Amino acid sequence: MTIKLIATDMDGTFLDGNGAYDKTRFDAMLTKLEQTNIHFVAASGRQLLALEAMFSDFADRIIFVAENGGIVKYRDDILFEEKMPFNKVLEISDIVRKSDYIQDDSVLLSGANGSYILETTSDYYKKKANFYYEKVQAVSDFSEVVDDILKLTVSFTAERVLEGAAWVNQQGAGVRAVTTGFESIDIMPEGISKATGLSHLAEKFDITPSEIVAFGDNLNDLEMLRYAGKAVAMSNAREPIKEVADEIIGHHKDQAVMTYLENIQL
Repeated sequence: MTIKLIATDMDGTFLDGNGAYDKTRFDAMLTKLEQTNIHFVAASGRQLLALEAMFSDFADRIIFVAENGGIVKYRDDILFEEKMPFNKVLEISDIVRKSDYIQDDSVLLSGANGSYILETTSDYYKKKANFYYEKVQAVSDFSEVVDDILKLTVSFTAERVLEGAAWVNQQGAGVRAVTTGFESIDIMPEGISKATGLSHLAEKFDITPSEIVAFGDNLNDLEMLRYAGKAVAMSNAREPIKEVADEIIGHHKDQAVMTYLENIQL
């Protein structure tokens, strides 16, 4: 196949077991892609601020599809952005906080200028939030937040996270929930996915889905893998992801995506 764009999920896919990557290897791999005019896309449920911090050395050389497709940035340009109405944010946060699925009042609002958690959450969740998100602020009530919110992230128990995501989707509130980890779900505006972000890039760069390779491991990658001409799943991926994949490679802890791209024939 002709490859013009490579999109990869981050956590559980591109990043290793420490949530990091080898910058020297990445620089060399990115140079190889640039020589054949192939775009590299970091497609993640993480917020844009967090992705930009993670790839601060390469921000002008790659494309960001953040918030599970809720925002797309190429160099200095925001190509697409879908905000959640704030009354909807408050409504959904109230619904999940009252549910039987949630742990430790663990709701996070992911915004354009920062991230917001509740003072009532556990110290463990505060630490977790600061690992995955930038500019995390604890508030007494979400109504205090003044920011554009793109999604909510909620932690449920690992045993019930799939059930919890399905429950959120049954509320009929104009949002969709997908699992992003084995204890986490992301809640975005209805109709938003990583495939949404890729479709905007395909239009901008005159690329067809058949010219896209995508890597993923969790259910928030499902639409992206279905959209791409070639879908690649990790060995640690959830079963529905493996079922739609054209190829299954190694474990994310072994940086299997990096190895795959280093050896890919262009």
